[in-house]
Amino acid sequence: MSIPPGQKISLCIDLKIVHSIIEQHIAASPYVVGIELARQIDRYVREQKLGYYPALEYFQGTSIVDSDLYNTAESIAWLLENLTQQSLHEYLRSVINEITFDSIHVQIFILPHIRPGQNNATHNLSTHLTPDHLRVSLTGKLMFGAENKKSLIQKLIDELNAALEKHFSLHDVNGIKLLD
Repeated sequence: MSIPPGQKISLCIDLKIVHSIIEQHIAASPYVVGIELARQIDRYVREQKLGYYPALEYFQGTSIVDSDLYNTAESIAWLLENLTQQSLHEYLRSVINEITFDSIHVQIFILPHIRPGQNNATHNLSTHLTPDHLRVSLTGKLMFGAENKKSLIQKLIDELNAALEKHFSLHDVNGIKLLD
């Protein structure tokens, strides 16, 4: 069964923003922010003998994490959300139109899946807390059609990869659904 252009879809994309792009808009290095957040949080977790790392929001308004550092991380996250929305509208316009963003989550605000006792825990925590990684869920209408569902999804993945590879240091497309 042939699928015409205009098919409504939903998908999820994991994106990592190139640091030089972030640094064009804000004076702080995301890498330095991630390392310092991890150092302060790891120290607290080990002092308290916790078996997990709490989500970053747990530390908001506490003296555990420097307030200027926390505010910088929030500012970078806000910037990333806005830059990503603008960029995806621009870069995906030949692939998907009528884009609606269902959600945008900056990784630093998601509970880390890292435990203090794991090998390289602090390094992995600093990677998690570096504000450069987002998960975007969106819906829209495809600008092209295909012979069948399988070929449509493969073509969509190929088109998304071509559109995103120039602008993001990492991207992973998943959770593609055709909607009625």
